Amino acid sequence: MKPLFALFFLAAAVFAKDLPKSERFDKAIAAFEEADKASPAPKNGTLFVGASNIRLWRSLPDRFKKDKIINRGFGGAFLSEVVHFADRIVLPYKPKQIYLNAGGNDLHLGKTPEEVLASFKAFAALVAEKLPKTKLAFLCIPTSPSRWEEVETVKTTNKLIADFIHAGGDKIEFIDYFPMLLGADGKPRAELYAEDQLHFSEAGYDVVTSVIKWQKEIAAIEVRYAENTAPKAPIVFIGSSSIRMWKTLATDFPGKPVLNHGFGGSEVFDSLNFAHRLVLPFQPKQIVMYAGGNDLNAGKTPERVFADFQAFVARVHAALPNTKICYISSAPNPKRWAQIKETRALNAAIQAFCAKDERLQFIDVYPVMLAPNGEPKPDIFLEDKLHMNAKGYELWKGVAGPALME
Repeated sequence: MKPLFALFFLAAAVFAKDLPKSERFDKAIAAFEEADKASPAPKNGTLFVGASNIRLWRSLPDRFKKDKIINRGFGGAFLSEVVHFADRIVLPYKPKQIYLNAGGNDLHLGKTPEEVLASFKAFAALVAEKLPKTKLAFLCIPTSPSRWEEVETVKTTNKLIADFIHAGGDKIEFIDYFPMLLGADGKPRAELYAEDQLHFSEAGYDVVTSVIKWQKEIAAIEVRYAENTAPKAPIVFIGSSSIRMWKTLATDFPGKPVLNHGFGGSEVFDSLNFAHRLVLPFQPKQIVMYAGGNDLNAGKTPERVFADFQAFVARVHAALPNTKICYISSAPNPKRWAQIKETRALNAAIQAFCAKDERLQFIDVYPVMLAPNGEPKPDIFLEDKLHMNAKGYELWKGVAGPALME
């Protein structure tokens, strides 16, 4: 590896152009420092740093509740400027994780993909030297309707950075949500952007959040089929941890071509967001989904979760119009019993929706999971009082089995 000073020299040399000076952000950076004096940033935090899509991400703490979030986005920033100010708004925090998103403004004002790559290399080298225990992830440079004419340059830059990252093993992660930003016509999906058609809307941040959380698990599922080909016309089980932890799925339904594509902690939206990888390529004759509980627990309304399920159905049937889609009712459990009103509302909405289309079926496991007193049976759950034990899955087997296609 080149000495750190050499990388900085390279970055400075290639950026010697008639471009805005980094000093334009002195006030913004000083404001961060003053805020840190008044209220020190958390130790071992998760740092999001970069340009305006980071600065405008107001919902970050709510989306990553288990992490101690530090937002150090400064609007209009170049990737080279993130490097320039790293000693003031990156290194002092000693975060356990850094998510970096910048580079689009560099390209927009004339920098080349190679120059942006040089900046990223400089940042990565700085983190590796000064924060060797910190994990680094690069959030891919997004496209947008207002900068669509720059899309090929953006793609080239993302590929350069991704290739550099992948060549280094697993030290850095490249977060690739670029394909999810495009619609069936291959152009940016308007609903993912704010009115300026440049920055993400909350719907856009939904996509980014989903990929940050689940990219690795999705890739792990795909690896299963690198050597073992999936059966034709399978039955794909998809959803959250109650699907992922259904270890006896294949033996519970012998002779059925079942595939377990559950990924723990996921929401209905995540299955929608990754349908192009977990569902559509397998051309299933049937899909069985269990998800929705994590959504409600995260604060989403039953109406929002229902809308996500409708979008999932629409996405699948646009590509696979004859595929049957079954929804296993959101189940009662002791840990989340306080959310039972919302759970019932979600189940009622999806059950009514499924009744209107013969390609849909509502699999109601709710009644069999209740004890005579109307509360969840205590002996069908693990110690966490959330996930089921073998007795619980035996109940699901009895209810779901008759719904599976031959």
